[in-house]
Amino acid sequence: MATVRQKDKDRAEQMVRSLGMDPLQLLSLDNLDNGYFFGPDDSGVIFYTLAGKRALSLGDPVCREEDLDRLIRAYIDFCERREYRCVFNSVEQSVAEALKSVGFLVAKYGEEGILFLSEYDLSGGKKGALRRNVAKLDKWGCTCEEYDPEQQRNPDLEREIGELQKEWLEDKKLSLTYSVGDLQFAHPCGRRYFVTRDKEGDLLTVVSFLPYRQEKGWCIDVMYRKPGGLTGAMEHTIISAAWKLKEEGAEELSLNIAPLAGIDPSSPDANREEKLMHAAFDSLDYGYDFKGLYRFKEKFSPSEWKPRFLVFDHRISMVQLARSIADVKGASDPELWMKYGKFFLSYTLTPRRYQNEQKKEDTI
Repeated sequence: MATVRQKDKDRAEQMVRSLGMDPLQLLSLDNLDNGYFFGPDDSGVIFYTLAGKRALSLGDPVCREEDLDRLIRAYIDFCERREYRCVFNSVEQSVAEALKSVGFLVAKYGEEGILFLSEYDLSGGKKGALRRNVAKLDKWGCTCEEYDPEQQRNPDLEREIGELQKEWLEDKKLSLTYSVGDLQFAHPCGRRYFVTRDKEGDLLTVVSFLPYRQEKGWCIDVMYRKPGGLTGAMEHTIISAAWKLKEEGAEELSLNIAPLAGIDPSSPDANREEKLMHAAFDSLDYGYDFKGLYRFKEKFSPSEWKPRFLVFDHRISMVQLARSIADVKGASDPELWMKYGKFFLSYTLTPRRYQNEQKKEDTI
């Protein structure tokens, strides 16, 4: 007999599949620590993870547009009764505006790169390096193929992928959760998996894609590549998958979010949270290479960079906000915390230093 929690998860999954417009909603189903808040009259669901008394949600609430305000207000009332303070991470602009109207603070969190597949191709100067890398791997005999574990599991391939994943994580020395999924071969929930091999048959990459908008959109989730493997292998996999999904009727492919990217600290409307996040984007590369991830996505010259926002209760301090997000992401490495803590303290005490450094960069 299914447990109450399993029934709630099944109920939430049905809502995501029928109402989901945001790829991060499906990702939230995988988080075993998540709670589920179901709106009045089954108007929708909000996933949340507790970090102390702070309730963190990833991505947009799952609901119809006309039910958004009612669902948000019911959820806030639910959290207030339990003395939780709400944080909404990586929401789209319409959700940010709805939350701002009920007193929440809003800060730009990053940008999501979107490829509109009906018009997207590899022509143009900005895509020159991408075009050459894809053509080069084709010439060298590299091939991309899809793996469908829902049709038939392949233990040998999954073992091979597991070894590649282990190599990748050991090379990176940091594994984040919450906003980064897992491969989930046993319960894909509609995921698509693509792998690229070299001409000798050695595995170079694996990429998984999350469906949204009833499979009209697909979003990159997990990406692993062989450390020291052929340059351009990941780009080859993503472009090969994009063409296949386009042939099947997909309308867009999301490169997922580039956290902290696209924040303008010189804007007169920039708040202190945005200035801090921009300083982190500009200065930090330990544990999570924000600039490197943005540069990788920029190679594809997205059709649109869609802003994503961090929205939170005004009673939450910057320290609490940063700590809560890091905790649920699984970034508990002591050395990581020491480096990030030193940066945060330096920025808080001497913000002008970072502003002056930015002015110098702007004049170069």
